[in-house]
Amino acid sequence: MIDIEAFVKKNYQKIKDLGLSVKADESNVIKSMKKFPQDMLNDLGEEGIVSFLFSAIEFSNVFYTDFEGVEYADFLKECQHISGDELSFEDVTNNVSKDTLEKGTGTSEVSFKCNGKEYNYTAKFYYDWFDTGFIRYLNTIFEENGLDKRLIVFGDPNASLITYQNPDFCNRLKEAFPMLEASV
Repeated sequence: MIDIEAFVKKNYQKIKDLGLSVKADESNVIKSMKKFPQDMLNDLGEEGIVSFLFSAIEFSNVFYTDFEGVEYADFLKECQHISGDELSFEDVTNNVSKDTLEKGTGTSEVSFKCNGKEYNYTAKFYYDWFDTGFIRYLNTIFEENGLDKRLIVFGDPNASLITYQNPDFCNRLKEAFPMLEASV
């Protein structure tokens, strides 16, 4: 049987040491974790419940998504927030043709300003799914503009987390939590 309190105590500081700005104290995280059914947590084991731990924590420099039903304007607003306003996004539009909307597949044109410069991205449109290639596009923009940090996606397919960190964050995350995937 997994001792939730010991599990959180073992991993809470490791999460903070990664440079993630934790808004909840350890006792509140323990309370949140104890809301999950104990049998389910036991079946998953400690490695399997690391994602649940991350989802039980509120961060100021991380946001959660499953990439379904995510609007580009909302995504960019979250990116601006987790960057501590190092990034500024304005005039975001996502133009989808009527034909594409009716078919549910095709492309859309995403336009926006990032730190005052205009950009356009042709997004793959598949019903209400977010085109994750947009994250790679944003990271290319950041690199071209001399920014050191990148958007990093980590977690698992059911609970993807996004932060704005230096790329070495991926290695540090994999060292602390090898069961989690992380990519720039």
